[in-house]
Amino acid sequence: MLLSNNDIKREMIDGKNICVHPLKLDNIKGSSINLTASKMAWRVSDSESAVVDNVITVPPNDTVCIYTEEAIWVSRRIGGTYHPRVSLVSKGLGHISTTLDPAWAGVSLVAVNNPTKDDIEIRVGEAFVSIMFYYLKTPSALNIIENVPSRPDIARRFNLSHEEDLFLQEQWHRTNDGISGRMLRSEEYQRLYHDKTKLKRGVLNFTANPLVSSIIGGLITTIIGGIIIFLLGMN
Repeated sequence: MLLSNNDIKREMIDGKNICVHPLKLDNIKGSSINLTASKMAWRVSDSESAVVDNVITVPPNDTVCIYTEEAIWVSRRIGGTYHPRVSLVSKGLGHISTTLDPAWAGVSLVAVNNPTKDDIEIRVGEAFVSIMFYYLKTPSALNIIENVPSRPDIARRFNLSHEEDLFLQEQWHRTNDGISGRMLRSEEYQRLYHDKTKLKRGVLNFTANPLVSSIIGGLITTIIGGIIIFLLGMN
């Protein structure tokens, strides 16, 4: 089942199935989360950085691998799919298609292809890919992660700077405890947690609506009446 924005927020508040850091609440959409481009991005053609002055340039007929700023952890009950944003696909960028495995932890490395004849730019911090989450009917049977968290094994095929290499060695974005710990201490999470009471009030306000109350009252009366008639018929 696809998770809505309310499902995603509830799971983040609970912290048992989905954790994201840094958390940007404005990037939570109707049934997805937009992920933003980090300053770690490399061209496949020459393995060099594609970033200059906080702008990622995807050259014509080339592919650039971009790390997301957000690190994600999901439990064995959650899977996901990555999708391109229309605003970038409309410029000519190739379709992004990959999956989020259950029990994944780490930043995401996303390949972006440019089949056009012109350079296409993505600004560092710009939302460039969306991820949708799904509940699994049964938890994944995998007890260990098949892929290395944050995929440094792939990133080291490129010419990394010393700072980039050090970041990939950091443990916070490669474990559940590290990602959830930073998320729980963030200001955005505190905002989200306070929204929890608003969601509850929303439910209460909905049931307090006169029309809704009337419908619920009618259903209860009908059910009770049916039970009474059934019991009388047994006598």
